[in-house]
Amino acid sequence: MPTIIANPDIITTTCGKQLDLSTTELVIERSNSLFSYNIHKLKSGEYVICEKFFANPFNNRYILLNDEQIELLKTL
Repeated sequence: MPTIIANPDIITTTCGKQLDLSTTELVIERSNSLFSYNIHKLKSGEYVICEKFFANPFNNRYILLNDEQIELLKTL
C-alpha cells in the first residue's frame, strides 16, 4: 500500500477553495495554549484567516476574505 504524505501547507477554505499557505505572506500571528489565529495575504490580494484548534484539529477553519470584506471588518 502506498504511503500518502499530506502537505500541511495545503488547506481548503470554508468556501471550498484549495490554497498553499507556503506561498502567502503571514500578516498577523496570534496563539495561546488552545488555538492559533493567523491572517495570511495571498498574491491575489485576498486574505485567509486560519483558526487552528490544538485539541481538535477537525474544528480548524480557513476563511477566505477579499479587500472589501477586510475593510468592512475594520469598521466593526
